[in-house]
Amino acid sequence: MAIERLHVPVGENFDPNASQHLEVLLAKVEETGRGTGWEVQSLGTVDGKRTVTLTRRSLLTRVDLDQDAQRGSSSYKVELKRGTKPADGEKVAADLEIDPAHAGYFMTKFDPFINQATLTRLNEAELRCRSACANALGVKPWDVQVRGRRDGGFTLTLPASYTPSKHDDKLTEVAELIVGRPGWYFTSNPSTLTAEIIPSIPPTFAPIVGYPLEILPRPAGESLAPLPIGEALADRGDQANETMFLDFAAAPHMQLGGIAGAGKSTTLNAIIAGALGAGAELAIIDVPQKAVDFDAWRPFVRPGGWGCESYEENATTLELLYREGERRAQVFKRYGVKKLSELPADLREGMREVVIVVDELTGLFSMDTVPKRLDGDDPLRREAESRNYARELIRTYIEKIAAEQRFVGYHLVVSTQVATTNTGISTALRTNLPHKIILGPRATEANRRLLLTDVTSAPTVPEHIRNDEAASRGVGVAELAGQRPRIFKSYFSSEHELINELRSRGVRELDPSQLDATRPSPKDVHTRFPDLADVVASNHDREQPQFGRGPRTLEAWEVDPETGQPLTGFARANAARRAVTEAAHG
Repeated sequence: MAIERLHVPVGENFDPNASQHLEVLLAKVEETGRGTGWEVQSLGTVDGKRTVTLTRRSLLTRVDLDQDAQRGSSSYKVELKRGTKPADGEKVAADLEIDPAHAGYFMTKFDPFINQATLTRLNEAELRCRSACANALGVKPWDVQVRGRRDGGFTLTLPASYTPSKHDDKLTEVAELIVGRPGWYFTSNPSTLTAEIIPSIPPTFAPIVGYPLEILPRPAGESLAPLPIGEALADRGDQANETMFLDFAAAPHMQLGGIAGAGKSTTLNAIIAGALGAGAELAIIDVPQKAVDFDAWRPFVRPGGWGCESYEENATTLELLYREGERRAQVFKRYGVKKLSELPADLREGMREVVIVVDELTGLFSMDTVPKRLDGDDPLRREAESRNYARELIRTYIEKIAAEQRFVGYHLVVSTQVATTNTGISTALRTNLPHKIILGPRATEANRRLLLTDVTSAPTVPEHIRNDEAASRGVGVAELAGQRPRIFKSYFSSEHELINELRSRGVRELDPSQLDATRPSPKDVHTRFPDLADVVASNHDREQPQFGRGPRTLEAWEVDPETGQPLTGFARANAARRAVTEAAHG
């Protein structure tokens, strides 16, 4: 083993047994660039001068070259001085790596118990990768072995402390943000403690993802088949996006959120088509002014399931559904079963699963302002009061169906822009809608917290997709029961394409002359709203609107200045409030 000797002249007062004298001497030796690890061998005279002889084992003793040397990644072992401790690793690495004779070599293995270390040639990229991975793993740099790949990535050997659940997210961050860019990925084999950082492009979506009609569900017999609704973003760019399914067997109800134009109607179309293809019945609840969005689906709605013509009809449809749900629950109890698929086949035939689409929930729940200055029997006031009563029933039955009728074959699909208690949507209702989808590539954190169950584990839409106008259309986050949260893009196909496929399969469809059967019967509506016919008739008496008692001439504020026609509905209520305010300030 090589021994280095160094002769250092000292003064007459130098005492080698005095620790303070020795510390000063060794510090000065280190300052001259001779390094550390020196020990006093003897005190004597050299060339007539009082001299201390220092010795140390050679830090560098070349043992061999790995076969990797042929590929330009040579390494060799060095012997360390006796007494080197595990805590000396950083100091030993610094001493070895600072020596100009070893430029480009770094300590990659430290074995103080056998007084040995390994030096390996690393380029700047490998060195940066090693440092970043060591920080992510919470270990020393020499505990991670790094070798560059020909494609620019890296092959890693990991320490025994590596745990996928604890470290993979951090190492993925290293791959995407430190040594690579979005799209690069980390993959490992925990059993062999080997891993790779692989360059790749980031996963994305096509501008339009059409509904693959060949996978449109068919009746499965016992229960509603999972409904394909779009694509889930792949984890890596070299993988294909997966089909995302809405599985009502995992949870019965769903909440869909997103601002206007985010793609809620497209998603609802995919759900409706899949449900009808799978053999479910359809009911639709919507604010009257937006019912046209679902006109194409009306021929497929179950009898009495179209509640879109008025708030009163919405309320009636929901109450009829709830009463039927109660009867189903009694049948379940009688036969000792907990779901439709467990009933005898002859009963299941007349008791199919029902998908209840509720659109614009905020609009359905938001109350009208009742013009209290009008007489109690004034048609305008009675109309507002009737709508508000209907809205109270709508909210009540939606909440009751969501909470009480989870197992009778009902599946609520509730769509809204804003889901807060301020708009009448209670926390209890949101809790009873386990499937969650929030659409829009730039959903705010506040909206995510209002809709998603566990916002901390739900991903956000990647920046490269947010900045791609075509790829981001119809994109959002899906937090579906029984599945991990995913970035999601809705299938887009026109109602015409979807309906033609359903027709080709013979799915039940009403003739246009039969569409009145989709509305709740006038008798059912009248039973719940006995004064509705009188209110509507009075409100349509445009030439002689009744305010208080007896006929009178229309005021200027009651007439639309553009058309000259009397105002009705919301416009009239707003004009009345303005007139009252102006009179108060007049």
